[in-house]
Amino acid sequence: MTEVSRRAALRLAMAGGLGALATPALAQDWAPPGPVRLINPFAPGGSPDILARVMAPHMQGFLGQPMVVENRPGAGAAIGTRSVARAAADGTTVLLAPISSVIAPFMMRDPGYELGEFKALTWLATTPFILVVRAGRWADVREFDRHLKANPGRLSGATGGSGTPHQLAAELYRGASGGDFTLVSYRGTAPALTDLRAGTVDFMFADMPAALGQIRQGGLQALAVCTPSRVPALPDVPTMAETVAPGFEANSWVMWWVPAATPDPVARRLTAAALHGLAQPDVRARAAEVGFLLHGTDMAGAEAHKRAETEKWGSLIRARGLRFEEG
Repeated sequence: MTEVSRRAALRLAMAGGLGALATPALAQDWAPPGPVRLINPFAPGGSPDILARVMAPHMQGFLGQPMVVENRPGAGAAIGTRSVARAAADGTTVLLAPISSVIAPFMMRDPGYELGEFKALTWLATTPFILVVRAGRWADVREFDRHLKANPGRLSGATGGSGTPHQLAAELYRGASGGDFTLVSYRGTAPALTDLRAGTVDFMFADMPAALGQIRQGGLQALAVCTPSRVPALPDVPTMAETVAPGFEANSWVMWWVPAATPDPVARRLTAAALHGLAQPDVRARAAEVGFLLHGTDMAGAEAHKRAETEKWGSLIRARGLRFEEG
């Protein structure tokens, strides 16, 4: 897949006139011509939503315009993502880009957008993934890993749906462990975790904001985190990499993307607004409460992360022949 296809090039050409009006001074002086819509391609309550809603009051003060979180769920994040690709490149529409926005073009025949149609502004945060099981079933991740390998095809893992990062984390573990198991797709993380507690399925790679409360309450057991190093919210839980799968890393994240034709001065001002919001004490406190790992990169760092994740997950999806399944 090319970085910008004929369809993407046409959209860029149609929006290109705005770029000619940009000047260096605009980076500091630019203000949105109207309210800024933060498009969340998932239903309310998920990681992008939590972060955006606590940041919004600070960012709207910074920019001088309201910041409105608009949920457009469906089709593995493709519906909300493509709506931003087609939006005016004037700084008033921003995508709360999750990892699913990278996944969809590889798993769907035509998600309605290509990754080259976006400019990355900042990598806001990582949502750590945790390998969770019903409390008390296994002593630790090494025992779980041995049991899975000794019983090929006997265990089942839950995912929050087709094309979700939960699914890809499990597929990455399948390759790293050499084990065999069945994946069961649910309509969201909440019902998957409910069945996991009930023993209907055996394990799940779950995002920390969704699972942390149940871990603290004792219904679920965290066997390992999927970050390169241990996380502050669960300091005693080892990483997959240090225990059973060297080099293993599989997490979700939240970025800000805008249409690729957005002038750089406008993009830089939006990035500054996001970083201002991320730096506020109440935002950082809320992030720590639910287990986010905050980054707040500049535009170059965001583009580098977008490219790296595109290559990593695109390669896995192609190798496994994974396809998005509706319903």
